[in-house]
Formats: sequence, structure tokens, C-alpha cells
Amino acid sequence: MKWSGARIALLVLALAGAAIMGYLTSVHFAPEASSFCNLGEGLSCDIVNKSEYAEVLGVPLSILGLLYFIAIALAVTFRYRKETLRLVALGSIVFLGPSLYLSGIEYFVIKNICVFCELSKLVMIAIIGVAMVALRPARLSAGAIVGAVVVAALLGSAVFFIQRSGGPGDAYNEFAQCLDDRGFIMYGSLGCAYCARQRAMFDDAFEYIEEIECDPRYPDPQTERCVAKDIK
Repeated sequence: MKWSGARIALLVLALAGAAIMGYLTSVHFAPEASSFCNLGEGLSCDIVNKSEYAEVLGVPLSILGLLYFIAIALAVTFRYRKETLRLVALGSIVFLGPSLYLSGIEYFVIKNICVFCELSKLVMIAIIGVAMVALRPARLSAGAIVGAVVVAALLGSAVFFIQRSGGPGDAYNEFAQCLDDRGFIMYGSLGCAYCARQRAMFDDAFEYIEEIECDPRYPDPQTERCVAKDIK
């Protein structure tokens, strides 16, 4: 088939999504806690992409997203046909399920928004829209759409249960209480990606750890105390 406007749009969207996911993968593995899309309080790609929620079974979600967008780009380039468009639209609906679950994690658990993560979801929605327009006059059946939504919900639930069962729970309670009894204190911040990872390593036991907020942008800071300890 010729390179129609819809085909070009799908390829551009897929390449844009792959670029975003490639960048988020680099953020995930970056040794330093800084990135282009750390835009201030509550808007940090670092905190989101270095959190325990950024992986499933040890695989960074950004890599899975990268593979998804590459697959879309290859399909549009080499196998552009009506059946491909159906698979692109339905497959994108399916993969949107876990993505929206992670948006909920950003809002309600991590309490930080990764702007590029959310942008990638908008790209996915755009891909679904363009693919469905390109299918005309054919349409996706209601049954196919409902089926894709159900699978999306199941995938989102699977990610939830995998991540829920992956932490140590209360296994470190005794250790954390011992640290607290000996006067150990964590100097950190809600805006620190590595602090978030440390909290995740303790999981439920972190309630026994005393943490000092060093960043004046977040609630109850004790900045002078952190400065006195030469906390960077």
C-alpha cells in the first residue's frame, strides 16, 4: 500500500514514542538523579523511573514500551494493511491498560508525575485513533474492542499483583527497629529518586525509620539540620 497520510502519521507517532521510551530507559539506568523532565515539585521523571514501580519482574517498563513502539513502526513500514491496522489499534488498547495503572501509581502512590511517561500514553491514544480512522470504511467490532479492554484490565491487574507481591513486606521490621534504637536517621527528601528506592527496599518496615526532610519545597523540612550535617 502507498504511503498515505495515516501511514506516515502512525510511523511518526511510533518513532516519537520510541524516542520517549529510549530516553526514559536512559533515565532509569542513569547513575545520577537528574533528568531533562524534572520540572519541579511533583513533576519528576527520576522519582518515577527509578522507583520500584518502574519494573516488572526486573524488566524496566520503559524497555517494554520501547519494544512496543518499535513493533508498531516495523508493522506500519513493512506490513501496512487493514489487518495490521486492526492489530495496531487493539494491541495499543491492550497495552494502554498497564500504562493507565501506572498513571494511578504516579498520582496516588509516588505522588510525582513523569511528564514524558504521560506523553507516551497520549501517543498511544493517538495511534489508536489514527489506526481506527485509517480502517474506514471498515470498523473494529464492538466485541473486539470490549475484548481488548478486558485484556487491558487483566494486564493492569497482573502488574499490580506482581508488584504487590514483589516487596519484602514486613521482613525488615526487626532490622528497622534496631536501626532506630541505635539512633540511625535517614536524611532525604520526597523529591529524591534514590530515597524513594531506599524506602521501597524497607517496604512496610520503613515506618520504623526516622527520616528528615531536607528539601524546603516539601512538607516539614528541617533544612538547617541537613546543612549542619553537610547533606548535599
